[in-house]
Amino acid sequence: MENDLEEEKFYSASFREVSDPEVSDPFVKARIGTLIFIISEIMLFGGLISSFFVIRESYPEWPPEDLPVYPVYQTTLNTFILLTSGFLVSLFDKNKRPVFYFIAIVLGVIFLLLQGLEWVRLINHGLTMTTDRYGSIFYVIVGTHALHCVAGIVWLIVAYLLRRGRDFTPALLSSSLFWKFVVIIWPFIYLLVYIL
Repeated sequence: MENDLEEEKFYSASFREVSDPEVSDPFVKARIGTLIFIISEIMLFGGLISSFFVIRESYPEWPPEDLPVYPVYQTTLNTFILLTSGFLVSLFDKNKRPVFYFIAIVLGVIFLLLQGLEWVRLINHGLTMTTDRYGSIFYVIVGTHALHCVAGIVWLIVAYLLRRGRDFTPALLSSSLFWKFVVIIWPFIYLLVYIL
């Protein structure tokens, strides 16, 4: 019985000594948590893009005959708008000027609206989710990115409203990191889906 108590004390003392150090800096917590989330999102987009290439290889020609081509030129302008938004969020991170943040959010909304107009044009030309795998994979990849844009914009707005007069908060840090991810992943989608 005594041996059991001594063994229990030994193990409980061992675990206390070897326990993980607590991270008390909220900025470190926000950065680590957001980066872990972003890594999982990179895997999601990697799977979607892999599916795109598998579907693309199953066709003798790309784009398939009698289906509309993805709109490259309009999307080039839209890409520039999104990249500018990401650049402005980076400026806000350095200078803490709200005007950069506000314009970045507005540009993000413009990007989404232009994507929506692009989708309406494609649907009017006969390309829907059910038309063909060519349409399905396009809408899944671009739609997933659009959902990330919506989430990123909402996150940016909420984080800014919660700052309560402070220059920079962990919420602003995490929303900024996520928005940069949304911005950085788009050129890869653009190149792989629209250009190649």
